[in-house]
Amino acid sequence: SIFSRNEGVLETNVMTEKKVVVLGCGSVGSLIAMELARSGVGNFLLVDADTLEYHNLCRHQCGIEDVGDLKVNALKRKLLNINPNINVSTFDGIFQNIPKQMLDDFCVANETVFVGCADNRTADVYANRISIFYDAAFVSVGFWERAFAGEIFYHIPNQNMPCYECA
Repeated sequence: SIFSRNEGVLETNVMTEKKVVVLGCGSVGSLIAMELARSGVGNFLLVDADTLEYHNLCRHQCGIEDVGDLKVNALKRKLLNINPNINVSTFDGIFQNIPKQMLDDFCVANETVFVGCADNRTADVYANRISIFYDAAFVSVGFWERAFAGEIFYHIPNQNMPCYECA
C-alpha cells in the first residue's frame, strides 16, 4: 500500500474520503497539495489561472518539463504520480470565477477543506466566505515578500471562531 508507512500516524482510511480545494497552485499551494497527497487525501480541486514559468522553478514543486503549462495541469500530473487513484479536478481561472456547480459537485460538508494559497488577501477573504457556505474548514497559508515572514490562519465554521475577514 502506498500509505502503509502512514498507518498509526494518520488515519489513512479516513484521508481517502477527504476533499481539498487548493486555491493557488504556486510555490506554497504546490507543496501543500503534494504533502496532502502523500498523507492520503483522495480528492483535490486545484484552482489557478497562471502558467508555470522558468522563474517559478526555484520554489515550485513542478519542474522544467512543466514550464509553459498551466500550474493546475502540471500539479495534477505530480499528484497522480504520487497516487494514481486520487481524483483531481482543475479550474484554470481565478477562484471568483469558478462555476458554482463545480463547487456544489465537489464540496461535502465537514469533509472539505479550502486551502488559500493565493498571493493576495482579497482572494482568501472570498475563499473563506465560500468555505462557510459549504460548511467547510478554511486554512490560509502565505508568505510576505521574499518570505521574510508569513502567516497561517484557519477557520472552522460553527465553532465561534472569527473568519479571515474579521480576524
